[in-house]
Amino acid sequence: MNLKTRLDDVRAEYLRRLSPTDDTSLLAQLEQHITARMGKMLRPQLLLLAADTLGQADTPRTTLLAVAVEMLHNASLLHDDVIDHDDLRRGQPSANARFGNTAAVLAGDYLLAQVMTILHEVDDRDAALLVNRTVTTMVQAELLQLQTSNEKLGIRNEELADAEKNPNSPIPNSKFLIPNSSTYLRIIDGKTASLFACACALGNPLYYDFGLHYGRLFQLRDDIADHEDNPFTANLIEQETAALAAIKNHLPILI
Repeated sequence: MNLKTRLDDVRAEYLRRLSPTDDTSLLAQLEQHITARMGKMLRPQLLLLAADTLGQADTPRTTLLAVAVEMLHNASLLHDDVIDHDDLRRGQPSANARFGNTAAVLAGDYLLAQVMTILHEVDDRDAALLVNRTVTTMVQAELLQLQTSNEKLGIRNEELADAEKNPNSPIPNSKFLIPNSSTYLRIIDGKTASLFACACALGNPLYYDFGLHYGRLFQLRDDIADHEDNPFTANLIEQETAALAAIKNHLPILI
């Protein structure tokens, strides 16, 4: 298998499915924003490599599943940036910064609808169930992160709802306030590692555990980089606030 050629095939199919019918529409602008920021397509790479161990890397089914995995990943990024109030993605303005939270959430929903269409076309019950379980796990982990962070700060649900409407709210990004390393690992396994595992297993079910461990290490590395440059982290360390107890238990800090 020529991995670069196969990734080009996946990218072409991805773009074909997002080709706008009206270049002036908001949806078209969102689609162009998404496709212009496609990264290394790491999850499709893993899926293709796993499928190659079965001699199935060049099949139409594999191409479609690789597209679905990348769309699911990008949908999660769109939603995450809204949840985390992030204005930048890969050094560029995020979709929510450019188009607003509502448009970004709807763009993520649109990608999820495309994933459902692809799964219908593939017509593989096991693949559909795996993707469904993965999405469920990702959402549960996001909710766990939100819940545990709020409990650590003593934030009630109604206070959080008010903070969501106020861009100047003092409530910090929840991803920096995980109460202990055990919960932290549950969250990154659910939010990040589960999709890596899904990608690998869609290529070859024997590679599910490999994807899970790979995804965990991937997120650990990413969080270490976040802590090195994040001003909120630096501020906590400097002031020794009550929230510092939470961040000391964030696994990258322990390492």
